[in-house]
Amino acid sequence: MAKKMARGEPFRTPDCTVSFAFGLFKSRTRESDDGSKRESWDCTLIFDEAARLVLEKEIAQVITAEWGEKGIQMAKDGLIKSPLLSGTGKEARNKETGELHPGMGEGKFFIRVTSNKAPVVRYKDPNIPATEEEVYSGCRGFAVINAFSWYNPKNGNGVSFGIEYFQKKGEGERLGGSGGIDPEKWHEKIEDEGEAPSETKSGAGAGGLFG
Repeated sequence: MAKKMARGEPFRTPDCTVSFAFGLFKSRTRESDDGSKRESWDCTLIFDEAARLVLEKEIAQVITAEWGEKGIQMAKDGLIKSPLLSGTGKEARNKETGELHPGMGEGKFFIRVTSNKAPVVRYKDPNIPATEEEVYSGCRGFAVINAFSWYNPKNGNGVSFGIEYFQKKGEGERLGGSGGIDPEKWHEKIEDEGEAPSETKSGAGAGGLFG
């Protein structure tokens, strides 16, 4: 069973492009290391490189809350798994072809965000839920997310992001063509990292995390 660890306060992200947007509306079942199953909603948020410092600050606070000041060096040494993934790295590529997934590329990085309940998704009206037609892979917007630490025997220590809210702000080129992305083609199994804890801790941050 995953140990409950430190959690940061919710914050608004810089503007981003959403990918795998269907995961904001449809849950899937995830299996934990102990064999238990739970519903999960998730999507990918793609950022311009200029947004990195905003997210690193939130990550640093959680790292310091959980592992103390030594945690910053642990992160730089690769002992804490980073949620910030390169837009040209292996995670951004199709495992079979090596080609970049739609929306990835130079000057980009991305995060995968999850929730154990359906996120609030909006567009023009704060009181009217957005539809899957309105919020599609490739549209622009921002999210309200929070960082949390985790540990599991297979992957060790890490930090991930939970999502509470996504708001579309504008249109964008649909990723995966006019018919939307095919989840069966692109889906990659993600290891269960546990749920974010209910308690919140605070801590000091440091720039330049994860190299």
